[in-house]
Amino acid sequence: MPSLSSEERQQLHDSLLEMLTDKYPFEQWKKLARAPGGESFGRAEWKQYADMGWLGISLPEAAGGSAGGMTELGIVMAAAGRFMLLEPLLGTIVLGAGAIERAGTAKQQELLGSIATGDLILAFCHTEPGAGYDRDYVTSVATKAGGGWRIDGEKGFALGAHAADTLVVSARIGSATGPVGLFLVPRTAEGISLNQAPAFDGRFGATVRLQGVTVPADARLGDSDADRLPIIDALIDRAAIACCAEAVGAMAAATDITVEYLKTRQQFGQPLSKFQVLQHRLVDMSVSTEEARAIVHAALQAIDDGAADAARLVAMAKVKTAQTGRFVGSQAIQLHGGMGMTDELVVGHYYKRITMCESLFGDAEWYLKRVGKLRDAA
Repeated sequence: MPSLSSEERQQLHDSLLEMLTDKYPFEQWKKLARAPGGESFGRAEWKQYADMGWLGISLPEAAGGSAGGMTELGIVMAAAGRFMLLEPLLGTIVLGAGAIERAGTAKQQELLGSIATGDLILAFCHTEPGAGYDRDYVTSVATKAGGGWRIDGEKGFALGAHAADTLVVSARIGSATGPVGLFLVPRTAEGISLNQAPAFDGRFGATVRLQGVTVPADARLGDSDADRLPIIDALIDRAAIACCAEAVGAMAAATDITVEYLKTRQQFGQPLSKFQVLQHRLVDMSVSTEEARAIVHAALQAIDDGAADAARLVAMAKVKTAQTGRFVGSQAIQLHGGMGMTDELVVGHYYKRITMCESLFGDAEWYLKRVGKLRDAA
């Protein structure tokens, strides 16, 4: 897969850091997250991301993108973690765009241009109640009706589904035992009911029920009855490693904030940062974060290179970031003392974001088992 040069990647990182430091401080996060009756993210911010080229970073040049790969998406998602962005990046530029690019017809891929310009927000609705983390558990069914499709089923909580323009919905074609297809369904279509709720880290999403939802024939991604489970499996790996990159960004920010806090707090007439035992903790936090960053980068690069062991590296990265995230997050809160537990201090929100990243698409235990299965298969 084509990707940007090292210099272009650095420019991407710098542009993210510069703009978000100025436009997305914690006070702005609180304003967006706590807006009464709102979407819990910024539409104006979303448009800025589009104008900066971030939404199209991995999209083809024909769609107005930069033709980057997962490594470039990882840079964006790391920034999302560092600044705890509330906007639906994961569902739109990682999962939704990936589904259209991999499964869609040439006509359907014209939608990618609307993603790059910020005019199309997507949510990926695949997980179902009772599925756990199994990726092939699909009971929703799409049957042909009146020249189009009728979809019935229920989908579990999906980030951003409450405000997405279009839902990317998986459903079995024809019957409960048919192949799995992917369908583009307008969020406001008749027969859709959403149960909106906040996630643990302050972002919003919704569970989705589809009862007799009708969509046109070209709502199905692709033009055949081919089973899309292999594509879905690859997409979830992309989302999992994107969550890992996001967690690393949050860990780095939590560490930096803790260092600055210990420089300002005084005890026995000197800053807490002067105490050797606390210095050791800060070093452990920093080293752990860099270890996680290294394996996440390796997994991102493996996906871009089409390496045979890419899925195993993703699973290993998920395990490592889960373990590291718990350590770094808990240390950050503990070193802030009692204030670390308050909602008015940012460090607790970083811990929530790290925890959310760990739980999405499979926890550490599930991925540890997956590492073993992939190793045995190899």
